[in-house]
Amino acid sequence: MNKKKRLFFLILLPASLVSIILLSIYFYISTTAITVSPPIYEEIHPPTNDSQSVINKTYYTIRKPLPRNSIQEEDLRPKVAIIIDDLGYDSDLAFSFLKLNLELSLSILPSAPFTDIIVREANNKGREIILHQPMEPKDYPSVDPGRGALLLSMNERDILQVLNKNLREIRGAKGVNNHMGSSFTENREKMLLILQELKNRGLFYVDSRTTMRTVGFEQARRIGLPAAERTLFLDNNQDPKAIRVQIERLLGIARDFGSAIGIGHPYNETFEILEKYQNRLKEEFDVVPVSELVR
Repeated sequence: MNKKKRLFFLILLPASLVSIILLSIYFYISTTAITVSPPIYEEIHPPTNDSQSVINKTYYTIRKPLPRNSIQEEDLRPKVAIIIDDLGYDSDLAFSFLKLNLELSLSILPSAPFTDIIVREANNKGREIILHQPMEPKDYPSVDPGRGALLLSMNERDILQVLNKNLREIRGAKGVNNHMGSSFTENREKMLLILQELKNRGLFYVDSRTTMRTVGFEQARRIGLPAAERTLFLDNNQDPKAIRVQIERLLGIARDFGSAIGIGHPYNETFEILEKYQNRLKEEFDVVPVSELVR
């Protein structure tokens, strides 16, 4: 082999190896969950009396009989809506929740590693999706709400610009609920601004109640925006026994008051418990998208 050929192979071989390695890394990242830590959930220990105050305000319903000539039978089972928050950082877990035989509402974060693929798959399967809108927490900036967050320092133009950008990412979103936001959701002026925009767009708002002083639901009702509040969180404590206790509480509240809204998160434990409960839920309760419980 002459010198020119040897030089050619000495250059080609390392370049080929580098190309193979880079392609392998690309395909690995594109087909598996990125090991980026998902956002830390803000409210770890909600006040024990918060759920009861929400129940008393929001979920007592009087069921009206259908007209006698109606051929449709009213489903008198208690209604339960379950929202899965914080989606966007683990595609495998998101797809697992999509496979459940339950009408879950999927709340997806903007600008997360797997936002686009989860939005696309959820829309393909006809599942209800909502924008999980990051908002400023009380300990900001030491607690980071993540990309696409609404901050109290923003003016009206900036707030609407961020909100509209996030809604474009979550294509087909029917509503919005807040991620974090214990400071932002206490501010009447800022909340009124985004709630009015949601009303203009024909969307709804679900107040996650990360603070007892939230004005979100109250302001939404004041302007005639369809809205609801979560009844309880399912998995602040990720121990399977604790999640089962919370699900039983949710079902008990639904029986007593006609309906209830639970919020869970993309944890393996939450998925496994819901998978075990899905047959019972479908038999004893009317599991509905959260859009059916806004008013």
